[in-house]
Amino acid sequence: MKKMAPETDSKTLKLFLSALFIAGTVNIWLLTLHHEEPRRGIVTLEMLFRHNFIQPTILMIPYFKKPPLHNWIITAFAGFNPRWVNEFTLRFPSLVATALTAFLLYLFVKEYLGEKLAVLSSVIFATSWTVLIGYSTKCEPDMLLTFFTFASISLWYRFFKKNKKFIAWTAGYFFASLALLTKGLPGIVFFTIAFTTVLTVEKKLKEVFSYQHICGMAIGLSPFLLWIMAVSPEKATLTLWHEAIRRTAVENPLSKTVKGIVLFIPRLILALFPWSLIAMYQAAKDKQFLNWKENPFIRDISIITLANLAVYLVSPGTRMRYVIPMMPFISIIMALILENAKINPQRGVSTIQFLMDILLFTGIITTIWITLHTEIALNATIFFLMVAYFVYFYMMKRIDITSLVLIAGCALLIIRGFYSAYYISIAEFKYPKYRKAAKEIATITREHSLSTTVKELKLGFYTEKFRQKPLPFKKTENLEKGEFFITLKPAGKKIKTFKLGSRVLYLCKKE
Repeated sequence: MKKMAPETDSKTLKLFLSALFIAGTVNIWLLTLHHEEPRRGIVTLEMLFRHNFIQPTILMIPYFKKPPLHNWIITAFAGFNPRWVNEFTLRFPSLVATALTAFLLYLFVKEYLGEKLAVLSSVIFATSWTVLIGYSTKCEPDMLLTFFTFASISLWYRFFKKNKKFIAWTAGYFFASLALLTKGLPGIVFFTIAFTTVLTVEKKLKEVFSYQHICGMAIGLSPFLLWIMAVSPEKATLTLWHEAIRRTAVENPLSKTVKGIVLFIPRLILALFPWSLIAMYQAAKDKQFLNWKENPFIRDISIITLANLAVYLVSPGTRMRYVIPMMPFISIIMALILENAKINPQRGVSTIQFLMDILLFTGIITTIWITLHTEIALNATIFFLMVAYFVYFYMMKRIDITSLVLIAGCALLIIRGFYSAYYISIAEFKYPKYRKAAKEIATITREHSLSTTVKELKLGFYTEKFRQKPLPFKKTENLEKGEFFITLKPAGKKIKTFKLGSRVLYLCKKE
């Protein structure tokens, strides 16, 4: 008797999310903060040092480009203790937000398209390249923005369709308000475009003039409005507005706009890799197209996605992380295309085995070759095998491995395990030693006043962390006699030189 494949249900999703947490948590604490991460860390530390959670600062300078909700959440994960603000507590909220978005997506899709498509949509979202490798474990507000944006649109849609309009508008605007508090004006733009397009298609645009909408908007937006009123309203509003439009066609030349339009689709395909390519191949193979008339939900999801993407299509400064809030909706569309895509189970298992062998061999050889440290390779290998063996020996025995989406999802989680174990280990070995430099600076200046004349945020974060004090930015002429300071050009009495990659920084003392 032929063995039945396991049912694709909530148990399948729990396994995928468990594997995501294992793969994402590996070495999450290891890599030195980079790109914009130190900025988020400094804001969080200075909130705790100053006991001021309303006005963000960076090197003690007021900062208005991003509202503070992301930093509030980090402080909660750090137990409101500046000593616990570290690489783990800074990055882990993004992983939690990714899992929460995947779970909320499952609940949303299950109500309209059934459990199988709900699971497939969540797996596709969580394992899309930009999410899985890019931002699921980065100290950036993008995954929190995605969760709040998806919650605002999905809850509005669900309650509005059930004719619970006051709840729909209040819930929608409340989560849009949290999105606003996370990353500024894009949080409300996604929601506004979503409900406007749906109401237009359904010829119900007059609903925006209803008392339910006006009351729901007033109540829902109150968290964001209260924050605006608590800081400098004019400064905060103008800064957030400028941040929202500076990458649009309004403030960029036509040539750059045209170039952005031409490159948008290829960049979007790469951001959704590999699912974008798999879905396009499957659609062409099956000559499968979405039938809007057959299911209004599919129509609504499609127009919400297209309308929001159109805004970024004509914005030449668009980066693909800006469209992550639309990826849950795109994942639903790709799940519909790939719902019945199958793979021979023996071929699927053999492919996973081959992938594990290749990654293991490549990881060990490359790590030893680049670092010349066998202990780094050993630690990385142990972590990689933890992820790979969980997926291969535990997870794959409990899911439908004839499903192309599920078997490809397993492969992507193993690749994420490889990235976490080997790539991050090598990257940290090669990365400039900002932590070490900051420890030396903290040791030398522990009992003294310290400032910086250069806005070097990586060194700034670690110096604040190890000193457990703010590091104020000052102009050279404002330094006091006997004060230590970090600078790009030696001045006063030079104490120590730090070569950090291509940059050379100096610890000096004002004479």
